[in-house]
Amino acid sequence: MYYNSEHYPDPTAGGAHGHIEKEEKRLNTGKRFEADFKASCPKDAWVYRLKDSAATYYGGNDQLSFSIDNICDFLVYHSGHLILAELKTIDQKSIPLPKILGTWNKEKGKYRKEKHIRDMDAAAQHEGISAVVVIEFRPIRRTFAVSAADVLAFLAAGERKSIPWQWAAVKGIEVDQRQLKVNWRYDVAGLLARLEKVGESK
Repeated sequence: MYYNSEHYPDPTAGGAHGHIEKEEKRLNTGKRFEADFKASCPKDAWVYRLKDSAATYYGGNDQLSFSIDNICDFLVYHSGHLILAELKTIDQKSIPLPKILGTWNKEKGKYRKEKHIRDMDAAAQHEGISAVVVIEFRPIRRTFAVSAADVLAFLAAGERKSIPWQWAAVKGIEVDQRQLKVNWRYDVAGLLARLEKVGESK
């Protein structure tokens, strides 16, 4: 029995706490993947992690006036070649398009971050630049780098709302990975070599 109304439990607290825990777990998993990716880059590569948008810390609110809207997560420069990389990790065998392209904007008829991928693809049209979405499918412990152009082609086809790992395996470049005690290491050097070779053939 509660004798003072202020002592009554907040009926929304449980749900709010669960949401916060789920969001923190998602962010921690994503940050872990980013940290492992960066640690896996060759020592002679220049790697820069673009700063997170302020909206990331306010529940994805993209209406904030001071929100930064980055084209991708990482810039990696190696052997005269620049790679734009957007990193995604998913605990499913397919990745929903909103996980890559942001929420669907019904008024505009497109995804909120669709422009990011289009800008990445436009940058990749220039000599010496590649643009990829690196997707880690955790249930199968496999990671693939799919070009921004192929992601846009998948979107244009309009056949599915999520990208299955099998499609990524066919269209993308597999990034070999191995588990340490806690963290992971990815063959980023091998990925860069493949992308640089593709870039030379443009």
